[in-house]
Amino acid sequence: MDQPPPSTVLPPPAHEFGGVIGATLAESTSNWPQPARPPEGAPNIVVIMLDDLGFGQLSCYGGSIDAPHTAALAANGLRYNNFHTTALCSPTRAALLTGRNHHSVGFAVIAEMATGFPGSNAFLPKSAASIAEVLKQSGYSTYVAGKWHLTPTSEATSAGPFERWPLGQGFERFYGFLPGEVDQWHPMLTEDNHRIPTPEVTQRGTPYHVSEDIVDKAITMLRDQQQVASGRPFFLYLPFGAPHCPFHAPPEFIEHYRGKFDHGWDEERQIIFDRQKAMGIIPDDCDLPPRNEMVQAWDDLDEDSQRLFRRQMEVYAGFVDHTDAQIGRLVDAMRDLEVFDDTLVVFLSDNGASSEGGPRGATNTERFRNTMNQSIEEMLGDIDELGGPGTDPHYAMGWSQAGNTPFKRWKRDTHRGANTDPMIVHWPKGIDDAGAIRSQYHHVTDVYPTLLEIAGLPVPERVNGVDQMPLEGHSFASTIRQPDAGEVRDTQYYEMLGSRAIWHDGWTAVTWHRAGTDWDDDQWELYHQDVDYSQAHDVADEHPEKLAELIDLWWDEARSHNVLPLDDRGRDRFIDPKRPAASEDRDVYRYYPGTKPIPNPSLPRILNARHAITAHVTLQSADDEGVLASQGAELGGWVLFLQNGRPRYVNNVLRMEFTEVAGAEPLPVGREVAVRVEYEPIEQGWGTARLLVDGEEVGRNERMRIAPMGFSMVQEGFCVGESWGPPVAYEDYEGAFPFTGSLRCVELETDPDSQVWTPRREWKKV
Repeated sequence: MDQPPPSTVLPPPAHEFGGVIGATLAESTSNWPQPARPPEGAPNIVVIMLDDLGFGQLSCYGGSIDAPHTAALAANGLRYNNFHTTALCSPTRAALLTGRNHHSVGFAVIAEMATGFPGSNAFLPKSAASIAEVLKQSGYSTYVAGKWHLTPTSEATSAGPFERWPLGQGFERFYGFLPGEVDQWHPMLTEDNHRIPTPEVTQRGTPYHVSEDIVDKAITMLRDQQQVASGRPFFLYLPFGAPHCPFHAPPEFIEHYRGKFDHGWDEERQIIFDRQKAMGIIPDDCDLPPRNEMVQAWDDLDEDSQRLFRRQMEVYAGFVDHTDAQIGRLVDAMRDLEVFDDTLVVFLSDNGASSEGGPRGATNTERFRNTMNQSIEEMLGDIDELGGPGTDPHYAMGWSQAGNTPFKRWKRDTHRGANTDPMIVHWPKGIDDAGAIRSQYHHVTDVYPTLLEIAGLPVPERVNGVDQMPLEGHSFASTIRQPDAGEVRDTQYYEMLGSRAIWHDGWTAVTWHRAGTDWDDDQWELYHQDVDYSQAHDVADEHPEKLAELIDLWWDEARSHNVLPLDDRGRDRFIDPKRPAASEDRDVYRYYPGTKPIPNPSLPRILNARHAITAHVTLQSADDEGVLASQGAELGGWVLFLQNGRPRYVNNVLRMEFTEVAGAEPLPVGREVAVRVEYEPIEQGWGTARLLVDGEEVGRNERMRIAPMGFSMVQEGFCVGESWGPPVAYEDYEGAFPFTGSLRCVELETDPDSQVWTPRREWKKV
């Protein structure tokens, strides 16, 4: 039977029996249902996304990072030099997978900062079915391995619901991590719809690293699919956590770059700029904008600063190269499966290089997030360990400026340094001029309709019973075969954390908004981008009418795409008490051993708030020990545990110091005991902690120091009965340190209304 044509309504109509049913089998003719299939010739599709990779960092875009496997994709494919994203990770992922602008699908910012307005609720609507859902129901196998970051914090626990986890969004298999960043050496892993412990080694027996692990799993998924010879094409989405901080890579990759950035970021920026011109990546008449105002001149830095900053960049470059090596393994696997030539590979970054390391970078970015910045001298003490376990490195923003060459600014802004990113398209059967450069203006929303067109599939009008909102992206499939294909769009707006921009018919208006300032004070800049590729020449004073026209157009687009209200808050978005929580309000929350960790954003609020933690334990012998409850890991957190029969409550203050309260006497054996910690905040980052056994105080710390603004983002949340990640009190025990006695449950009582927040300038110095 002929394959029915692709449908705009998914799932397709039910099969109508076309055989004959007689009284007996001899008088009957069978007729099997036909599985959904895309049109003949639809290619396999692989979308590879890197995280926080700048436009000018890869060698194939003029940068100094070798990345030879990605360079091979570029040499045998197409490089796009006018491709744009949203400037932040979750929003770009939402736009990529839905083909709609990030505000249109509720992702103005990352899920952890959602505010509850239509453009910022982090709830992907069913009216914007993902590209995976459409491809799956059209006959593709659909897989994702890597970073997700599209699940609301209220739905990110093992209690579900799971409709906004990958399997609920059209992927048939998932292996990776739900949050925005993880410890690359010990990530918070999820397989399909359940958390799993981090392996000690990869499935090839090599030392564990998540980039290697997700590629191992991606290769296994493709082998499983291909060996059955089902005839179905596959769609693989491979979003790496790299090179987002923490910068983690095996030492041999880092050592490859030793000494290669000794000249500093100013000279590096010029080297990249000159190389980009020579390669044709940027126009010959492009000018390099002045140094970003927050970046110090390299020659003005002292020798210690330069030594530290050089090493930071070496670590980052090694991290990127290690990721590239995994891409090479995937390509080799597809060649072995004899599917590579008929696979469309799209490689892109989610935003520009990140300035989130600040002027000096960090060896523990948890310190940076807690506004407890490290000194140069302090970080130099960690320099030999950077990139390895126990570090959480980021580089100084001067390197992100160089990485975004030739553009201004960086991730989270709306100048080109934030939203102009590398994109490579590789498709041996579909590209006639391998190695060429394409300069048409494209946006990440354009990838979705492009993939549908290349697969020969229509844009669906109705999916799973829900009418679909119109796609806001525009297919650029024509540019793959036609170098001179026309522009597919004429307008694209941008907004991120209050900064705004709009491109229209070759002109761009853009404003960088400083948080907390009056919106009316924002200074809009104007660039004729068709002739000023790098936004080096602000012509707002020369063309006030054009600027006013574009500003009005931005407001029109904002009203059409759920951009409003404008919101420039940072920390306050993270701690917004009105955001839906995974846990209902209760007097007592109960947690049980043998269950999965709960991510920090999904927990009831206890940080800087009055709370109590009670573990109900029974010791079978005086030797019983182990973790009763913990939150965080070696970069910062707290743990309640038993050791040598004694209860201890330890706070790891961002690897700066350990503070604790402990009992002097061992617990009784053979009966249930209530081990309880009560915390009363004094001010942000400080409180009184009492340790009680069966209601009797056995220890007190009148002024216990804790992490002031948050526990480790890259490591485990709340764990019961054992640690899932690197230990909080790493000087006292190793590994999971499971409790060997009987733990009935752990109870948590908290009073979020007592939470204390004080401005940083008022914190008392140690």
